[in-house]
Amino acid sequence: PHRPFAAGERVSVRLAEGLRTTTGRVLPATRFSFGISTLTRVARLPEAVTARTHAERPVAPPLLRKSARRDSLPANFPAITTTVYDQEALGDGYIFVAVAAEAEGVGYYLLVLDNDGTPVRYKELPDDYAYDFKVQQNGMLTYAQFLEHHSYTGGGNVLHMVMDSDMNVIDSVQMGNGYIAEAHDFQMLPNGHYLLFGYYLTEVDMSQYVDGGKPNALVSGGVVQELDADKNVVFQWRSWDAYNFEDYQWGRFATRDIVSEFHLNTINLDVDGNLFLGTPSWSKKLNRRTGEIMYHLGGDENEFSFVGVDSAEAVGHFGGHYIHRIPNGHVLIYDNGDRQGVKSSQVHEYILDEENLIAEHVWTWVPEEKISGWHRGNAQRLPNGNTVIGWGGGRGELNPTCTEVAPDGSVVFEMFFDNPAVESYRAFRFPLPDGQPCADVTEYEVSPGLDYDFVDGEENDTGVLVDIDSLGGSGYNEMNVKKYCFAPLYPVFAERAPRVIPLHLEFAQYDISSIKATLHFDVTKWEIDDPENATAYWRADYGSGLFTPVPTTYNRVTGRVIAEVTSFGEYILTTPDVDVEIFAPLPFAPAQDASVNQTLPVTLRWSTVGFVSSYQLQVSKESHFGTLLVDEKDLTEALYTIPALDPGEAYHWRVKAVNDAGESDWTSIQRFTTTAPYVSLVTPDGGEQWQIGLDYWIRWEDNIEEDVTIALYRDDVFVEDLATTASNGAWEWSVPTDLETGDDYRIRITGMDGDAVTDVSFQSFSIIDTTTAVTPLTALGGFALDQNYPNPVGVSAVTHIGVTLPRRATVTLRLHDMQGRVLRELPAVSRDTGTHVLALSLEGLPSASYFYTVETPAGTLLRPLTITR
Repeated sequence: PHRPFAAGERVSVRLAEGLRTTTGRVLPATRFSFGISTLTRVARLPEAVTARTHAERPVAPPLLRKSARRDSLPANFPAITTTVYDQEALGDGYIFVAVAAEAEGVGYYLLVLDNDGTPVRYKELPDDYAYDFKVQQNGMLTYAQFLEHHSYTGGGNVLHMVMDSDMNVIDSVQMGNGYIAEAHDFQMLPNGHYLLFGYYLTEVDMSQYVDGGKPNALVSGGVVQELDADKNVVFQWRSWDAYNFEDYQWGRFATRDIVSEFHLNTINLDVDGNLFLGTPSWSKKLNRRTGEIMYHLGGDENEFSFVGVDSAEAVGHFGGHYIHRIPNGHVLIYDNGDRQGVKSSQVHEYILDEENLIAEHVWTWVPEEKISGWHRGNAQRLPNGNTVIGWGGGRGELNPTCTEVAPDGSVVFEMFFDNPAVESYRAFRFPLPDGQPCADVTEYEVSPGLDYDFVDGEENDTGVLVDIDSLGGSGYNEMNVKKYCFAPLYPVFAERAPRVIPLHLEFAQYDISSIKATLHFDVTKWEIDDPENATAYWRADYGSGLFTPVPTTYNRVTGRVIAEVTSFGEYILTTPDVDVEIFAPLPFAPAQDASVNQTLPVTLRWSTVGFVSSYQLQVSKESHFGTLLVDEKDLTEALYTIPALDPGEAYHWRVKAVNDAGESDWTSIQRFTTTAPYVSLVTPDGGEQWQIGLDYWIRWEDNIEEDVTIALYRDDVFVEDLATTASNGAWEWSVPTDLETGDDYRIRITGMDGDAVTDVSFQSFSIIDTTTAVTPLTALGGFALDQNYPNPVGVSAVTHIGVTLPRRATVTLRLHDMQGRVLRELPAVSRDTGTHVLALSLEGLPSASYFYTVETPAGTLLRPLTITR
């Protein structure tokens, strides 16, 4: 330069076509910009990062700039590097990102960053990191503050926090009906409603459904809710109301203590008023009117055919951490890749023909060098056509936090957390909401009989024309129209809330005492996708109060929605929400004919189907409900607790839903009975033979809430306490190898609240090893194990063993020496119902006594085996 660059200066560079390097290579024409740091020394990215390239990036590298003066920021502020490749091509706004990982020396921050990494706003969270920091459609900032992290899946229970543009917390949102919100997504809708989801756990005997399943497993389900402006639940969908355990295609987590299914990470309202729901494996569309699944997109249940892309590849495109409709009508998806580090994370754009279930591939962006953002992440389409990609987390690799890509695929911006241990959940680019209008025009000395187009140049266009019929006042007046490019704050409606276009208008005056006029809203500038059915609403006080409709028509010739107005104030435009039907709820707790503890309160629970405003509940000891113990109307939660119950009684209950379409039918009559607290031992309860060194399930039934103790006895003599565990019906016991064998063992199980709630094995069971067992265990739960033949085994190197299976199952055959060590093993193979003969090689084994076991879903079967050479 002809003079030194100044601190903080921005420099734009244009490289003309035809320039050559010193080696003679011709450089392409390009543009880029860089900024001059305010620091006296600028740190550089690690070599591994500076070496990253992309085919579409400019050849001349831009300046890599750090976030800000480190001495002006807290010591635990994350170090950030940003790269601007094309200043003129950047989208408007700032980068919104949060620290969403544990990293030594780094605090939990919400960050609003300028393109050079300088924090425009930041907020440190004291106790834990957050997910999903973003700007909502009403201009509010939100984030998901963790209450606890899930042990069985990603994310955790959270409280969704709402902030103003200065990052002051002004509200919080939690789920209803007794559920806790989950971290991955949260939407504040323009009509004041909220979308959020969570998980619930159901005790399931998974040994009935999968080999190796736990009899006391907890299976996770997803629950989706829509809350109204008063935070009452008006829509709820639960995954296990749409599926059942018997027919479900269980995945790789099915043998865990907590089975993780329906790992929800995306929820948003589509243009037709229904819901997109996404997981790392699939996307679905939920019907808000009926609660039904409209279609399955991607994953094992995919119903779509694909155009422009290989179908086998395309089904995997729709399993990621973000799917949503973009302004051009297409859907945009962030695809985490294969989660194994082989396939890069990437972004896809599709056109969906939802009537014919056809997905047409439009665009994919894949980084030139693989980025394994295997969890978290998002993709956002900006108004200028750019795409912002938040890469989520990548197993500690130094991946970009976010990348901005132009429509031609060129990278125009990139940001890194310098510490690879620091991850984000998502990353967005938004203008920083300041509550100011995006257009503000005033007309002076307006008169009746005239119309006024509130436009003041191309950049200050409200999209509104006011046609004045009459007005009162002195004549020395002002009329002001302000257009706000975000949804109204705290909208309230007397009737069911319509869908609201995320813009609003402030119509104000000076020295005008009365007004009769029409407001003409330009359909294009007000983004009205259904002008024929648009309705304008008004309220007197800006930012608060009840919206009421005003007479509204549509002029197809002018392309304007016309509202007849007689008052100044705040105006919005709406379109109808999906139609309302009425359906009876789905009761689920207590289970039909359940026995409940008469000393405890009982909570009746049900799930909604479609929209609901309130419920009516009746409880009676009579099946014909002649005498009502409970007759509650206008319940807003889908649960009700009866604090006290009579002992030894049968109770009946039913519930109906109410909404704008009327009242539903009553549910089928639900019944439960009250009994004294009890535990009842199921297994072992007499005659079982359990082998030392192997694992067995102790099982029981109970109606208590406290933990139980499990103790081992010989006849009536206490041997030892085995465990204190939750009263969940099963506990797995590894029989100690030093336990003395015998046929006089019993198990006692006792509630922690007192010895009165206890049960013991009705008959003794045996602890055996192969030297003392008289009758080896050969059958269990319908599975049978035959004696090998020949036996004893002489010169033969192979023996044959028959196994009978009552249903398709995986079996594993092992040969043991008398100390229990495994000498031979046939790997686990899934086999059909029936009898199978397994060949077991004995080559190289000396003459001795052995035993063989077959591991089955019901337990382990064993038989002795002898070799005589």
